[in-house]
Amino acid sequence: MTVKIKTIITTFFAIALVCSSTLARSETTRSENIESATSATVLIKTHLKHGFLEDDQSDGRWEGSGFLINKQKGWILTNAHVAGFGPVTLRVKFEGQDKFSTGERVFIDSKHDVAVIKVDPESIPTESEGLEIDCSYELSRGDSVFSIGHPEDQDFTSSLGVLSGEKDFHVDGSFFTTDLVTESGSSGGPVILEKTNKVVGMMTSGFTSSDLGFLTKSVDICRITSLLDSGKNPSRPRFGFQTMVDDKKLSAFVGAIFNQDLDLQIGDEILSWNGNLWNPKIDGDLADAMRGHEDDRVQLSVLRDGSELLVEVPVQQGKSYHERDWVFFSGLLLTQDDKTDAAFGMGNTDAPVLIIESIDTNFDDSNDIEFGDGSEVVMLDDLTGVGLRTLYDYLSERTDEDRVEVIARVYDWSPEAYSSLMRHSFKVEKLDCSWCE
Repeated sequence: MTVKIKTIITTFFAIALVCSSTLARSETTRSENIESATSATVLIKTHLKHGFLEDDQSDGRWEGSGFLINKQKGWILTNAHVAGFGPVTLRVKFEGQDKFSTGERVFIDSKHDVAVIKVDPESIPTESEGLEIDCSYELSRGDSVFSIGHPEDQDFTSSLGVLSGEKDFHVDGSFFTTDLVTESGSSGGPVILEKTNKVVGMMTSGFTSSDLGFLTKSVDICRITSLLDSGKNPSRPRFGFQTMVDDKKLSAFVGAIFNQDLDLQIGDEILSWNGNLWNPKIDGDLADAMRGHEDDRVQLSVLRDGSELLVEVPVQQGKSYHERDWVFFSGLLLTQDDKTDAAFGMGNTDAPVLIIESIDTNFDDSNDIEFGDGSEVVMLDDLTGVGLRTLYDYLSERTDEDRVEVIARVYDWSPEAYSSLMRHSFKVEKLDCSWCE
């Protein structure tokens, strides 16, 4: 009996010793992985000079997170709303560095809130290595993850949590949800699966009514980074039509046609492009599925009145959202519309369409304006249907005593869908442009 008790006790301590050793190794691995991820994470300081519509402000300063994905190229991944859409100054710093390095935007994508910026590879610490993104990860609720970021100015802070689910915003994309700490400054930080030590998402935003955080999925990140890495344009191509949105959900049915030369009809159901089957519930919208398409035409298979037809459609290559020409004066930032398939002016004009991206109300003449961000400039003095360069030349000839009158069309996107014209006069101050720098 005594021998048996001794054997049991000996076995118990042996098992306890093994478990303790395994736990120690596990904790050591977690600690090492967090330290490695921290060395790849950066603090980003952004100074927005003039805001585009997507920036939701005319200017400003903020901080965010990012992480190294390609050390040789100096590429850092972050959110588009961290890197900014309009003209900005970016400063980037790794942990332990005393000085910030200058960052430049490589690509900005609004669909998935993804940005790739670059720094001089020589400025990257020796111990910092790019993090690996798991492009094939599929959600498993309860998977343990950790993130690195700068929530509420707590620089280079790690957070432990789990992936809790998925939130589908349909037209605006689908995101993983998590209980990781998500505060101002967290955006752009890596979210890493503990069991593989690979990035499965990027911290993107919090949810105002709960503690949930939203992550841009790794598969959506890889749609962009894999094309960039291979030297291809990862922008969403543009077409002369749009598909229907039914109850805020994407559909495969043609809903609007802006190029009357297209052999499409409203109600056509798109089945495939160049032989690639397309389902918006699985593949996202058509432009997202066609990233990397380099030809100027695409063959669509459509279902019309029960028959399958092949239709060729012209394709216009997109570009990064920050690569837009602009003119600024007296608090108004103007661009020439190139963001949407529909375009402003209902797509019924070949003339340039000038859009007010933002209004800086710090200018005296910018007070009490009845039109706002997103309005279309119909006339400036006697100028109509002109491009940005012509506009800039005209404004550069005005004196300090001159005033210009802007008439803008304001759209109401309610179910009644109407527009109205508003006017305001401005002194020409602080004239600037994208090509002036």
